[in-house]
Amino acid sequence: MARTHGYRLIFKKIARSYGFSIRKTRSYSSQYKKTAAFRVTTNKGTYMIKPFIGSKSRLIQLSSYAVKLHKRGFHGMPKWLRSRSGKYWEQEGGKFFYLTDWIQGRKMSRSKEDLVKLGRMLARLHSVSRNLKLPRQPDSVTLRHRRKYYAFLRRLKNLRRKPTKAGTWFRHHGDLCIELSREAIHSLGTSKIRSTLREECRHPSLVHGDVTVANILQSKNRIYLIDWDLMKRGSSYYDLVVALTNTAGFEPSKMAAFLKGYEEVRPLRRREKELISSLYRIPREAWYVCQYAMNGRKYGPLLNVLNKTWNSRLIAIKWIDTWSRQ
Repeated sequence: MARTHGYRLIFKKIARSYGFSIRKTRSYSSQYKKTAAFRVTTNKGTYMIKPFIGSKSRLIQLSSYAVKLHKRGFHGMPKWLRSRSGKYWEQEGGKFFYLTDWIQGRKMSRSKEDLVKLGRMLARLHSVSRNLKLPRQPDSVTLRHRRKYYAFLRRLKNLRRKPTKAGTWFRHHGDLCIELSREAIHSLGTSKIRSTLREECRHPSLVHGDVTVANILQSKNRIYLIDWDLMKRGSSYYDLVVALTNTAGFEPSKMAAFLKGYEEVRPLRRREKELISSLYRIPREAWYVCQYAMNGRKYGPLLNVLNKTWNSRLIAIKWIDTWSRQ
């Protein structure tokens, strides 16, 4: 359990602004932070206090998105609470905080049943938020991946000469990484996929931005996503691919369960499936390993995961290619 002593006075002030008194506080860590959130037991219920790292304008935007989603009937996230001042956040001690309901649940099991529920929930997020009439945005998907692809090629050329674990791995698998990347980038540039992306730019969705097993809770019969600090306007297709990669474990039967749940809520056209298949084809983790290795960052754990799952990834790519043509 991380320290809470330094926050006690701040939390008392925050509690007063929300009209309750705190009886017990417990801190929780996350994948990225030792102290990510606090569970507070009060005289009016149990809530989560979340320190927010970012600007005031970003927090206002985030709270606005969360409130609009809840009003439109999306309940796959904890409900944000409004203080007596009417704001959905508070500033104390030079730091920003927001409060939500506390979700009591278990981690997602990665069972097919849970993956179907996750697929449905993510599709609801994308569908509901698309109806919010958000401002249009430029096509960042194609441009961002093209830039990352060329950066990968430059780094790979030097990395393969190095007598390191990463250098050895890419001497064996680098050519296939290039082939998969080239095919994906080419596909993203075809007219039908560019048309699909332009259509999405005119009517963007809100995306979670970090759908991982660690950010998913199963509570009773409902799936919840937590840690929404990266929520923004973005590509629902890329958000789907990230979620699929992080949760289905490159197992075709589990991928099928996730996509089945998604399409129950938001059916996908053939060209949308082809876009998803193209994004899934990109060896994203290989790009990251190459980047970290050339920038002197720690890459061992990610390389181990990449190496252990490489054959499964290739099978999963073939499966999603077939799915996209159905």
